[in-house]
Amino acid sequence: MDQLEKERIVRVNIINIFKEYYSTPHTEEEILDICPEKNFGDNLVAYYEAILDIFLIDSKHLINITGDVKHTIRQVVKLWKMTPHSAMPW
Repeated sequence: MDQLEKERIVRVNIINIFKEYYSTPHTEEEILDICPEKNFGDNLVAYYEAILDIFLIDSKHLINITGDVKHTIRQVVKLWKMTPHSAMPW
C-alpha cells in the first residue's frame, strides 16, 4: 500500500469515527479543523480509543494523536503499523 492510499484510509476512517461520536452537521473539510478537546467535552475517551483500536496503535501514543482532526490524521498515518494480515492478498 502506498502512502497516499494509507493517508486516504486514515482520513476516511477518522472522519467517520468523528461523525459517529459527535453527530455534527459540519462538512468533512470543516471537521478537519475541529479540535474535539475544545469543542466536545464528552466522548473523548471513546473517540480516541476507537482510533487506537482500528489502527492497532498502542495506548501509550494517545498523547500524540490528540488535537485537531488534521493533526490526528497526520499522527495516525505515522503511527499506523501495517500488520501482515492487513494487506490485500492480491
